[in-house]
Amino acid sequence: MGSMTGGTIDLERRWTIAELDQLPEDGRRYELADGVLLVSPMARRRHRWGAVALGDVLKDACPPHLGVFPVPINLDDPDATHFEPDLTVVGRQFVLIENGDVPVLAVEVRSPSTAGRDAVLKRREYARLGIASFWLLDVDIPSLRVLELDGADYREVAYVEGAQAVTLQRPFPVTVVPADLMRP
Repeated sequence: MGSMTGGTIDLERRWTIAELDQLPEDGRRYELADGVLLVSPMARRRHRWGAVALGDVLKDACPPHLGVFPVPINLDDPDATHFEPDLTVVGRQFVLIENGDVPVLAVEVRSPSTAGRDAVLKRREYARLGIASFWLLDVDIPSLRVLELDGADYREVAYVEGAQAVTLQRPFPVTVVPADLMRP
């Protein structure tokens, strides 16, 4: 297959989702965008802290027909695109279906190494997949950018920083204060 030679990963060729299982479990995140392998470093502690804290806020407000995945899950379409949002909200049936269902919310936590990819590439792909809500959490500012699907692209409906609170209605009523997410 030629995907790895002597422990080196060939970043120049097209990859498939099936080949991702052959990559090392080295703490890095491996994703695909139309066959192009995207490699991200291990998440910083602040990154994971923010994702877990936001997941807790979402879980507390989540209605029974939805569930919060506080860890990355696979979003595949069809064999050459594979993303792992930092946090998702899904319908309860999502855990029973391997293909054909998408989250109602995908959250990406901004990292210096992936900020552009999250804001441009993942925004485009999540819209194409039909994910109704897409949030970008920046743990360094801290801030939250809220995007809602409007036709084929997202429209920004809210942006808050620090101690500002935002109350959102989609995917369900919830209030988020970015600064609160970063308190130990």
